[in-house]
Amino acid sequence: MIEIAFVLVEPAREENVGAAARAMKTMGFTKMVLVNPCDHLSERSRVVAHASNDILEDAQVFTSLRDALKDYSLVVASSAKKRNLNKDILSVNQLPEILKEKKGIAQNVAIVFGREESGLTNEELDLCHLVSTIPMRRKYPSLNLGQAVMVYAQHLSSLFFDYKQPNIRIASSDELKHISEGLSVVLNDLDIAADKPYYGKIQERMMLLGQNDLQLIHQIIKHYKSRHL
Repeated sequence: MIEIAFVLVEPAREENVGAAARAMKTMGFTKMVLVNPCDHLSERSRVVAHASNDILEDAQVFTSLRDALKDYSLVVASSAKKRNLNKDILSVNQLPEILKEKKGIAQNVAIVFGREESGLTNEELDLCHLVSTIPMRRKYPSLNLGQAVMVYAQHLSSLFFDYKQPNIRIASSDELKHISEGLSVVLNDLDIAADKPYYGKIQERMMLLGQNDLQLIHQIIKHYKSRHL
């Protein structure tokens, strides 16, 4: 199973470290690595971390990024700035599939986040195998550290959690026609004629429903007819 660590390089704000810990735990991650951090065990950090103080207390602390990364088989940098690098910059939403493809060699993965104000240096980026970023609108070009960690954690959590949608059978054209005819009878009885603006809207919405939803509507129509028609 892939183990993912979130590495924060020289975080300067205690609240951001607490927010990162909370984001990690919310999405099921527990391993935090800190490089020359602020006081990550301060009261301000703990308050923001809320029920994630165990992540702060168990965090590994290093004095250099090189030392912090020595045990990881795959290192992915998070960078918000465009740089002249000899590496392709990936989108964060590509990472889950890439990690799945590399699961044979990427058992220990580090996601590296830079300083709040200046990010990672080019030398630090050279220590990483891949560089990634969070696509954003240009009007709002940056996220704070805690927000960035949450975005990565949310995307990477798909490696461990099953988000499969339930199988929904699409209604057949005959079923749709039958329900539409029954609905027309009810709408007319309610004095909602076909020339009313929302009549078409109601029928349009019916066409978007799945088979299970239509069965429910059918029962409602049947009940209405038995009581009022």
